[in-house]
Amino acid sequence: MKKGNATILEFAGIAVAVILALLCGFAVILVTSDEPLSALSSLLLGPVSNLFNIGTVLNKAVPLIFTGLALAVVFQSGVFSMGAEGQLYAGGFLGALAGVYIHGLTPWLHLPLVLICAMAGGALFAAIAGLLKTYANANEIVTTLMLNFVAILATSYFINNVFKDPSSGGFARMPYINSGILLGKLFPGFPAHAGIVIALLTVVVVYLMLYKTKVGYELRIVGKSGHFAKYGGIATNRVVLTSIMISGALAGLAGIVEILGVHGTYKDNFSAGLGFDGIIIALLARNHPIGVLIASLLYAYIQVGAQTMQVGSDMPREVAVIIQVMLVLLVSSQAIFVYLKQKYGQKAVN
Repeated sequence: MKKGNATILEFAGIAVAVILALLCGFAVILVTSDEPLSALSSLLLGPVSNLFNIGTVLNKAVPLIFTGLALAVVFQSGVFSMGAEGQLYAGGFLGALAGVYIHGLTPWLHLPLVLICAMAGGALFAAIAGLLKTYANANEIVTTLMLNFVAILATSYFINNVFKDPSSGGFARMPYINSGILLGKLFPGFPAHAGIVIALLTVVVVYLMLYKTKVGYELRIVGKSGHFAKYGGIATNRVVLTSIMISGALAGLAGIVEILGVHGTYKDNFSAGLGFDGIIIALLARNHPIGVLIASLLYAYIQVGAQTMQVGSDMPREVAVIIQVMLVLLVSSQAIFVYLKQKYGQKAVN
């Protein structure tokens, strides 16, 4: 089968998985709701019913775009990282420190510095797992998963003690970041913040990096066949470490953009599993940057639809969780099927 036809079939399979997951959610609504038509209407039309809801969809999609890109990059190198959540915390923490404690800069210098610090924090924290993977052959699933707790608990300690704002009372947070570098609304009356612009630019940059540069080519070759890449003269350990650090930088960017666009300060436990949601996004997108953008918007749309459904009907927002879980199961099973078909199909040809 030609590559183009295989790609079309793969994305058609993803579309079918999405539709089946939605149908499962619809079935739950029809069976359990006293007003199923109202609930379905709120779920499907609520997110685009007004500017506020549309802006909320975009705001929820922004961190998902970053974490989805982070995991898409590292997955393409053949490394199954689960560390975006911890890298998000580490990067957001370092970026917030730069936002609070660096003074005397204009916003045009201060904001880029904060973003760079966040990316550096995420990349350096990710490098721990990368070095363990490349030089100690440690399983990256275990190391990245455990390092999530290191980042979350370490930053929690600092926020509750060393860097806690004395005026915050019982809330564990840093002092508020200078308002001059916060990511404001795109325009009055529309709640979407400027982080969506940074996210879209990042999608373009990651796409160009993956498909138009030597770094991206090496990364994808290592992901497809590490032995072949090594035989061809590619330093596979360097490529793997680079991919993990790029992933960490993107996750750190997710953390600081969420802080600058939504919270205005670093709060304890500010992420509601955004790094883990990025795994679902990357799987849905088949690790393609454009797919990550589409999957993030879809995921955010379902979340906002569930919220409007809870307000406008008798159905709880947990219906969205059912849809999300079915998405994971269906898309993952499809990915496994494609992998096994390619693997054993190739053996049969040989």
